[in-house]
Amino acid sequence: MATADVKDRIDAPIEEVWAVVSDFIGMIAKMGTPVTAEGEGIGMTRTLEVQGARIVERLEELDPANHTTSYSIVEAPLPLTGYQAWIALSDGGDGTTGIRWWSTFEPVGSEEDAVKLCCSIYEGGIAGLKKILAPQ
Repeated sequence: MATADVKDRIDAPIEEVWAVVSDFIGMIAKMGTPVTAEGEGIGMTRTLEVQGARIVERLEELDPANHTTSYSIVEAPLPLTGYQAWIALSDGGDGTTGIRWWSTFEPVGSEEDAVKLCCSIYEGGIAGLKKILAPQ
């Protein structure tokens, strides 16, 4: 089992960050990625079109009290299987929010390459969140 893990800080209060992160479909749409939804709540799926690839993810957990969400990949042309990811927020106490985005999975091929791929996705996602939440 491999793990990819990225931690960062966002210059916005935790409730503002959670409002975006907890919106399973809206978070992706606000980043400009085409996305469609099927179902509602836990178990719903989102289908993303990224660089010509179709990725289907399922919402596994949404915990507002702990500012944590989790999703799995149902279908994707990625070098990994058994993928489960989590996003957890923490209050920085100074109007900022700590974010941790991590996953576990079984790599197909090089573990190092699969971890790098996942970390680059999380870094891009966090950069997208920062743009969405930047003061206007």
